[in-house]
Amino acid sequence: MNRFDLQENPHPRNESGFLLIHKPEGMTSSDLVVKARKKLGLKKVGHTGTLDRAASGLMILPIGSCTSFSSVFLEKEKSYEAWIKPGESTDSGDKEGEILESLSQEETIRWFEENREQLRELFLEVPTWETQEAPEISALKVNGKRRSDLFREGVALVPAVRKIKIYQYELGAFTPQSIFFKIRVSAGTYIRKIATDISERAGFPMRLERLVRTSIGRLNLSQADSYENLLEGKVTIHSPESILEFPTVEIPGTEVRNVLNGRKTKLEWIPGTEFLLVSPEGEILAWCKKDDHAIHELDYKYLRVFPKN
Repeated sequence: MNRFDLQENPHPRNESGFLLIHKPEGMTSSDLVVKARKKLGLKKVGHTGTLDRAASGLMILPIGSCTSFSSVFLEKEKSYEAWIKPGESTDSGDKEGEILESLSQEETIRWFEENREQLRELFLEVPTWETQEAPEISALKVNGKRRSDLFREGVALVPAVRKIKIYQYELGAFTPQSIFFKIRVSAGTYIRKIATDISERAGFPMRLERLVRTSIGRLNLSQADSYENLLEGKVTIHSPESILEFPTVEIPGTEVRNVLNGRKTKLEWIPGTEFLLVSPEGEILAWCKKDDHAIHELDYKYLRVFPKN
């Protein structure tokens, strides 16, 4: 793990590793990638899954050769803190969308007082949900086009039903002004859709007011650099071995060149379905996958070889 200082490294070249950044509200995931690349002078920056413009929280930005591992994080469990605004609904399910219905404060309080227990029961049922229909306004693509773009064009969309799993759920403040919960979910779960689905079931307008992603897999928001640190060019570049969870196999120094040239080396053991070959110095040389019916030392394939800079 290295601390990157723009003042000391005005022109970094071929950096590799991962940035953990706290994305602020009002910025798209792509905007953050562009800002990181330009501000830090990095040649190659990616991201490991989008976070809504209206949301904030943890984003993992792979840099250099580590962009090859972007897909690894897409299926990781994710945790959020969510605040729901009762009395208003939008077409997107958050404050970025166009308002569909808006009740006065008095109307909201009256409805809430009359239906509090029924609404609370709907929120308490969330951990039992096993499927979810993707929102019409989302980055999910249909024939290469975002669902949100097709929706704005007036195209009728076929419901995209996805399996989801709620691992942890805690309902907190529950008032006519705000409803708060913490949740840990499987990949691909839309938190703002939870708000809109409950809104529809209750017959009462609600939307997501604020959303913070607090973890991706075992990585937490507390480990992330702030956006202000990024703007100052002072961020931590995390090493691949500190972020990735693949088992590693160290190979002899005499075999390093063969691996870098794409030739397989015999292994005494294969530690898992996917694993990394590393040099005696700990440098990642290759990302490998064991063949389904592996028996011999060479029954694996390279998913990616990482030549030296």
